[in-house]
Amino acid sequence: MGKHRLRRWALDIVLMVLVVAGVYVWTQWRGASDVATPATLPVLTLQKLDGQWVQYHPGANQVTLINFWSTGCPPCIAEIPALNWLQQWFGGAGFTVLGVAVAGNTPQAIAAARASFAMDYPLYADKNGVAAQILGGVTLTPTSLLINPKGQIVGRYVGAISLPVVVWRLLWMSHH
Repeated sequence: MGKHRLRRWALDIVLMVLVVAGVYVWTQWRGASDVATPATLPVLTLQKLDGQWVQYHPGANQVTLINFWSTGCPPCIAEIPALNWLQQWFGGAGFTVLGVAVAGNTPQAIAAARASFAMDYPLYADKNGVAAQILGGVTLTPTSLLINPKGQIVGRYVGAISLPVVVWRLLWMSHH
């Protein structure tokens, strides 16, 4: 009788954890879609690490996670493994992570961070802060924006990303 009671208790705990986790993911996912931004994003001008300026077309017929970050931001550094994982698993399948260092980060500091933290995704600098303003006034790092293939923001995540929430959203987008 003791083993049966222990199993029942363990099952109840597991179910409770799953319900709480499910509610958390659902509320994060729901809140992520409530973004007041332009219907279709304009072309962004970003600086490559070699100092050259490039035009980036949000969407460009693929899903993009634009991650605004800073070299001196501990939560930004902490989420790099999750961003690398997303790029490794979903990159090349119509998805890319795009790291955009906010104003105040030099290309040299960004390149040093890339080498130190093995960042596997494209990195740019928003040297003048214009991209952050165009994309809804990004003021905190890290902030990540999920862009659909039409160039529309469909998710906004302030703070370190929640990998399950982003994966859930990517899977949902792939079926709609």
